[in-house]
Amino acid sequence: MGGALLMNGVLQVLVYPLLNRHMGSSELGNLLFIMGILAIVCPSIGQALNTSRLVVRRDYDVANGDYDVLLILYSVLGSAAALVIGWNYTSGLVNILLTFALLFLMVFRYYGDVEYRLNLNYRRYFVYYAVLTAGYILGFGLYFLTGVWFLIFMTGEAACLIYLALTGSLFKNFFARSGYFDVAMRRGSFLILSYVVTNLTLNIDRLALRFLIDDLAVTQYYVVSLIGKTMLLVVAPVNTIMISYLTKRKERMKKGEYLKLVGAGFAVAAAFFAAAEIATPIFLKLFYSNLYEGVRGIIHIVNLSQILGLLSAYLFIIVLTFTEEKWQMILQILHLAVICALIYVMTRGSIRSFSLAVLIANAARVLIVTLFGLVRVGKAKDASRLKEDY
Repeated sequence: MGGALLMNGVLQVLVYPLLNRHMGSSELGNLLFIMGILAIVCPSIGQALNTSRLVVRRDYDVANGDYDVLLILYSVLGSAAALVIGWNYTSGLVNILLTFALLFLMVFRYYGDVEYRLNLNYRRYFVYYAVLTAGYILGFGLYFLTGVWFLIFMTGEAACLIYLALTGSLFKNFFARSGYFDVAMRRGSFLILSYVVTNLTLNIDRLALRFLIDDLAVTQYYVVSLIGKTMLLVVAPVNTIMISYLTKRKERMKKGEYLKLVGAGFAVAAAFFAAAEIATPIFLKLFYSNLYEGVRGIIHIVNLSQILGLLSAYLFIIVLTFTEEKWQMILQILHLAVICALIYVMTRGSIRSFSLAVLIANAARVLIVTLFGLVRVGKAKDASRLKEDY
């Protein structure tokens, strides 16, 4: 949490506000669009293979090369996807090459922290992200000298990878694969697909607003949603702790326990919403005063939408403890289809209508996951009783 908060704090309080003042809101919107593409592709590959290696290593003696080769393979495929999506918005050969270079660096960075997760060395894990943050600050200085904003992020990503090379062994024997490469590829590929769906949903605002409205709308929605998205940095570790605890118990979850956890989630979500309502106007006036008047009418809608998104992520974790993983994928794909349809139908050149479409989709997601869990928790209990009787 400390590493993630440090990195995002510097980005949201220093880098992006200064970029907004220096390059303007519209140009920042184009930057956020490109970074939105990378925010879908890079963690979907890097984090998925990161998590896959943690899980697979329990049963198979995989090697560095198994995942290093997969990183190269999927980075090439991800670069092609990024080129297709952003072809009309990444002008010039130099910008295309810089986008690809940044994509490769970010993929390897998202995967790289598995070095310290494998060894349970969380002090170096924190330093890894501290070096990344320092690199962003140094890169911002290079941006002022050159005018190339890519250098902000490339300097940070490169800095932490150099730190990894000096302190770890993750990329040694880079192409040396084990006999379990097929296992690593099969299981890693499934996780990548799951992460793509999740990250596409999380970053759909940057893509849809750029295609349906303009660059300014991308910036406006992004800055309003920042407080809600930052709260995800707190919720994600809590979800990890919760699933670890719930899956450790031998007893099946009862319907009453499920309803209590759901009720607790709604209560915390209400508190988060109240906090976001207070913090968002203050944050916008301090760091994006030039945008405040244009977005004040959607603050309530966006905050509620973001909090419902966090609540649904929490509910997914609870439901995952007593259902098969395939159901999470099915529900995520269903939510992505619903949000895409609503955005297409409702967005009529207005950021407010777009915000309402996202809110309706997130509210529907919370309702569906809650009801699905209520139905499945009873079935899981009945199946457990039948097994014991047998």
